[in-house]
Amino acid sequence: MEKETRLIDKILTIVFIIVSVLFILSCSIFTPLMNRPFYYSQIDKLNIVETLNTYTHEDYTKDDVIEAFDDVMDFIWKGTEFKTGKLKYSESGKSHFEDCVGLFWLDFIVLIVSSVILVALLILHFLKIIRIKNIKGFSPLFLSGIITVGLVVALGVFGLINFDLLFECFHKVFFPGKDNWVFDYRYDEVILILPEEFFMNCAIMIGSTLFILSFVSIGYGVAKKIRKGKLD
Repeated sequence: MEKETRLIDKILTIVFIIVSVLFILSCSIFTPLMNRPFYYSQIDKLNIVETLNTYTHEDYTKDDVIEAFDDVMDFIWKGTEFKTGKLKYSESGKSHFEDCVGLFWLDFIVLIVSSVILVALLILHFLKIIRIKNIKGFSPLFLSGIITVGLVVALGVFGLINFDLLFECFHKVFFPGKDNWVFDYRYDEVILILPEEFFMNCAIMIGSTLFILSFVSIGYGVAKKIRKGKLD
């Protein structure tokens, strides 16, 4: 029975690390997905209205841009009818945002499920029903933070070297066999209010959130190791 318990503890420790990484990743990605004010703050900085009017030869306003963005986000999160405000869109463009709905909700589901599992494991640990053990003297939270930082550093270096290629690879991985993510602004004016710089800023926000959560985990692990060393 003792050996079985130890095996269960080892398995649950690995599960804890994996779920912690998934929580940090999904939480970081979720941050810009639900942060509409973040997009609003980019409109003037990225000259989105000016760019939109230059390409469309129209006289759209900032309110028109906000309305179009809100319509798309309402479609994704609230299941409303697909609209882009006063901006034109094609059926191909609409189908891409339909594809995005699944990805956005997948991240949200991963965030919720990972949160529930983490809380459950921690409660069982503190009740001493299970034991979340250290690995090679390091706490699982420390290892989770290290793994997550390693992943984001690798992607960050890739993005700094060639963000366009990273952007393309992302879409090919998550939208396999589809090319509806390649927009033509003449038919899908909405792409003009979602410039590459905005997605880059989203990536920066995701990375920043991820680093904060990761370093909190790493810091906790280091502090726990130091404290244990003093007690020993």
